[in-house]
Amino acid sequence: MDVYKGIRSIALRRGLDAMSIYYKERYAASRRKKMKLFEPPIPGLTFVFHGLIQIDCEHFAIDFLTRQTITNSENYDIILQIAPRLPQNYIVRNSRLMGKWGPEENSSNLHFPLKRGKYFWIQVLLTEESFYISVNGFHFTKYNYRMPYKWLKAIEVSGDVTDVIIESFYVKEYPVRLVRSFNIDLSYTSTWSKDFHTIPAEWLRIDIPSKFLKHVSSPQVQLTLPFYGRIPEEEKLTDGRALRIEGRVRLMPQSFSVALQRGFCIWPQPTVSLLFRPSFVRNSHVKVGKAIITRSAFINGAWVNREVSRLHTHLRPGKAFVIIIACRKQCYELFVNSKLLLAFKHQMNPADVDIVNIRGDVKLWNIVVESAKVPQRKSGRSIMGHISRIRLNDNE
Repeated sequence: MDVYKGIRSIALRRGLDAMSIYYKERYAASRRKKMKLFEPPIPGLTFVFHGLIQIDCEHFAIDFLTRQTITNSENYDIILQIAPRLPQNYIVRNSRLMGKWGPEENSSNLHFPLKRGKYFWIQVLLTEESFYISVNGFHFTKYNYRMPYKWLKAIEVSGDVTDVIIESFYVKEYPVRLVRSFNIDLSYTSTWSKDFHTIPAEWLRIDIPSKFLKHVSSPQVQLTLPFYGRIPEEEKLTDGRALRIEGRVRLMPQSFSVALQRGFCIWPQPTVSLLFRPSFVRNSHVKVGKAIITRSAFINGAWVNREVSRLHTHLRPGKAFVIIIACRKQCYELFVNSKLLLAFKHQMNPADVDIVNIRGDVKLWNIVVESAKVPQRKSGRSIMGHISRIRLNDNE
């Protein structure tokens, strides 16, 4: 077993591509901000980078270096380079060993969060196996070590940014939250109708009957992802209540996840009562709508009761959906567009859940906890039953 999950990629070392060479030459003469480490790094050490992105910015880079002084910039090793490319709207992560770069990583379930003329806030956390990277208070991605983190000696920031500040300190939880990334609070509304929902009409024209359109509420701003919804103490998701999620799958999805958890942190891994993760099959021979559905729970430091199934669902690229997670005495029942998809036995007391965490390739319109008498299980029947709803409103 590899000590570092990314170590095999070292064998795929290569030179820079044309775009990388262009950006390298562009920021070679730019001002650099440096910080030296005076003690060996250990897990829990976090670095925070804050600065202003120039109005004509195309690229900047944060390098985690194995040397404190640079004598030959072409030969020193880079444990991790974080390199936002604004024209392309993605952030490259890579490592350099003995003058050669490994394969780039540039994907993320979080939309590109950086803008010209705006301030940025990037946090990088060292753990036992990987770097955790957050942008503007939201976890962006993780990067498995390709070299030992103990080699880290210095950090350098270069490129089209100014007013750069670098800080380092130890944390017990990640990410450090900013005001813009605080949990969304719950407010109360008693509006309810059998056919009522709040998804905007333009999301429903294809796959929702026109009879629903007259019930569409006034326009609102779609919810920001990743989504953190806080369930108040008096409205816990317990037996007789259900979580409703209204939104739309993106056009080219890879996956998304819904976690009912205790606490909002990403590291250390919080206790999770239910993790629901659809991954979409990209194969022309597979029927549209078929997805790999993973469900699990994280209890006492380990994932338990993990089940993986390939199922036909109503979760399809570009289509609107209503997901309802009903809490019963013995299990959660999960419905998609009024059809029962699965049941998941409780692994902990559902009353301990206080955060709904949703991330991935979806757009969210509305998330509510319905206080209702949930009917007995009937496959293919909706659990939309009765009474009141608690709407989750963005407090930004």
